[in-house]
Amino acid sequence: MAHASGVRLPYEESPAAVRAWVDRALGSSVVSAATQQGGFSPGVAARLVTTTGRRAFLKAVGPSLNLDTPTLFRNEIAAMQGLAAHSLPHTPFLYDVYDDGDWVGLLMEDIDGYLPPHPWRPQDANRVLDALEELTAALQPSPWLEAPVSAVRSEAFLSRWDLVIADGLDVPEWMAGREQEFAVLARTGLDALADGNGLAHWDLRADNILMTEERVVFVDWAHASTAASWADTVILYGDMQGSVDLPALPDDVGITGFIAGIAGGLWWGSHQQSPAGLPTIRAWQRESALQYLDLLRARLSC
Repeated sequence: MAHASGVRLPYEESPAAVRAWVDRALGSSVVSAATQQGGFSPGVAARLVTTTGRRAFLKAVGPSLNLDTPTLFRNEIAAMQGLAAHSLPHTPFLYDVYDDGDWVGLLMEDIDGYLPPHPWRPQDANRVLDALEELTAALQPSPWLEAPVSAVRSEAFLSRWDLVIADGLDVPEWMAGREQEFAVLARTGLDALADGNGLAHWDLRADNILMTEERVVFVDWAHASTAASWADTVILYGDMQGSVDLPALPDDVGITGFIAGIAGGLWWGSHQQSPAGLPTIRAWQRESALQYLDLLRARLSC
């Protein structure tokens, strides 16, 4: 599966107020800004260098680019501030934040790493899964006390088999005629998901991970929420599916139901019009849905 790839705004085209804040926060003027790929946000995502040689990474967006993304960035700010109290090696350090009620920005450490390539390499997958196990343990219970509950916030997304049925969407041949079965299974997963109070990243895939020789860093916490302790591992398995041999997930109907819910949410989403500023998301959702459906089929031995 390919990395997510959105359309980025160059740093130089961001509002002057945002650029002035960056200069103040870093203590000197920016002289170099390299736009980074990966992820869907239509705003700025750039590695910055100042006149003094200081480096930082900037994410910034306004509602003119996409109405929903500023809200996601505010969610990420709250999550990052909660994570900061733990000083975890698997999360980026947050320098400063910006919010003028319109544009929202996060200024973080610049991590000189690489995105795990697709297909996943065994050595990368093993390192990431080990790091995720450590991170998951450290985030039980959630350090962000006001975090949204994933089973509540994502209920509509994880219940989209009902929409697949209502819209009469075609599904892969092995699933045809069983759509109602998967809708019921997804509801079982939604119930199981609520049984947990740890903080989950909730959007784990290769382009939200940076790897260096010393660290595995999970970035882009815009969707962070409380969930069952296995949620992030299951999400990441969908991204790794078909690339590497993975340890078996627990034989738990709740986990199977969660996989069904993700697959249904992505499958229905892939058939909708692309939202403003996110022209590549529907093709990516279809490809991702097929990955999770393969994972589900293997668990059901269909």
